[in-house]
Amino acid sequence: MKISPQNEQFVRLYARDEGRLRRYVASLVPSTADVDDVLQETAIALMRKFEQYDDEQPFFNWACRFALYEVLQHRKRSNTRRRHFSDEVVEAIASEYQRHQQQSEERKKALADCLHKLDSQDRRLVELRYFSEETIDSLAQRIGEPAAKLYRSLARIRYALALCVRETIAAEATS
Repeated sequence: MKISPQNEQFVRLYARDEGRLRRYVASLVPSTADVDDVLQETAIALMRKFEQYDDEQPFFNWACRFALYEVLQHRKRSNTRRRHFSDEVVEAIASEYQRHQQQSEERKKALADCLHKLDSQDRRLVELRYFSEETIDSLAQRIGEPAAKLYRSLARIRYALALCVRETIAAEATS
């Protein structure tokens, strides 16, 4: 069976963002079974409308609009009389979730940029500490430095990174 390039692109984008989309839907519906149903309907709707997707825009944001619509449709179809939230509250939660996700992505990008600005020794220390399972004590033994010195160095680096991230985000907001 041959898969079209468009279908292949859809599957790649959907697979990449499915976990985030699941968390988004889960924030809007009370039941895990409902989350699965809404995600299934969302995937079908996304696939049907994929030719309208503008790949200049984030796929996740586009998918969230479909997911919100499917959440609202699911609520209408639901046989239960008891609703946990009004449609307005669900829409407000959805909007806030997407805003938070966008801010999180901006912070991650800024952090990656700031990590590259560190000198090589500080960047190596961050990588050794945070990108491995190694404890401070085992790291101190391995590189031959006192643990107290590593704690101070990491505190200094974390402070510099936090400052850099805040400045980067502020600069991007004003540009």
